[in-house]
Amino acid sequence: MDKVAVLSVSMLMIGGIGWFFFGKKDKDGKVEKNSGNTEKVELNISGMHCAGCVAGIEATLRATNGIISASVNLATSRGVFEYDPSKISKQDIIQKIKELGYDASEDTGSFEKKS
Repeated sequence: MDKVAVLSVSMLMIGGIGWFFFGKKDKDGKVEKNSGNTEKVELNISGMHCAGCVAGIEATLRATNGIISASVNLATSRGVFEYDPSKISKQDIIQKIKELGYDASEDTGSFEKKS
């Protein structure tokens, strides 16, 4: 089989497996619905050193109740999170990132990139 075809099929399978395990679901296994009242927060995240760090933060936060979307950029050490403020707060998001072993802050003045 052609290398490109194998790579394409592999990427599709990885995407499907990722969606299956990390897709937004409620207690009954149904996809979580957005109430329409969302906010976005942009955080500085330090301590990341590879794409695995980024993937771990994104997957963990996407699986957290109240998080609509999570996007982390390794090069800029920043993450953008859309969330439902009736379910989770900014401080809860920061705490979740800290529990994973990284530092997170909204404050750009005291931010120090550690990688």
